[in-house]
Amino acid sequence: MPLTSYSMVSFDVDGTLFRRAALTTAAQALGIGERWNTYDKMYHQKRITLRECLDQQYKLLAGMRVQDILREVVKVETIRNIRETVVKLQGHGLGVTLLTDNPDFLCSYLVESFGFNGYTASKVEVKDGIVTDKNEPLPDKAEGLKKYCSWMSIIPKKCIHVGDWVNDIPVFKIVGHSVALNPKTEKVRDRASFAVETSDLMDVYRHLATLS
Repeated sequence: MPLTSYSMVSFDVDGTLFRRAALTTAAQALGIGERWNTYDKMYHQKRITLRECLDQQYKLLAGMRVQDILREVVKVETIRNIRETVVKLQGHGLGVTLLTDNPDFLCSYLVESFGFNGYTASKVEVKDGIVTDKNEPLPDKAEGLKKYCSWMSIIPKKCIHVGDWVNDIPVFKIVGHSVALNPKTEKVRDRASFAVETSDLMDVYRHLATLS
């Protein structure tokens, strides 16, 4: 199906746009790195669910200023040509969004910085610029995309998703086309319609422009 037949392209954030997990990296400088990593280990050991992991990690941010958190996030390296790729895709009439379990305040920064049309993300309450302990994690990105599509009155098969990790595989299954960008495992590579290793996001656009 040609690119113009699609309605939306969604991008994962950590490992896809950011070369490393943004908040995991920022947590070190914010003085919560050890506790943050402990929850990651507990999740990978299957001692807690992903929802519980995200909930506890985001609670570690409570009381911090969003400005201070983002000051550390912006130090994390990003893939090249994000804005250029977003603009090119929008030029084909596509909505270009973020699909991530990261907090919504981080996505707002990315929307402002790179021109994305919107996002589906975990909800983390912020009052007067300060993070509170109230949050609503998004552990299932496929369900998040379905809800976003319903809200936008489009079907998932009219979407393209770009991601790098195993939590993107359920999304790959429901969209019309998928791209594993610098995939972290062979399973991710195998489940995508197309896989590419690159430091330039425009390579994803160049691939999508060839769809027919």
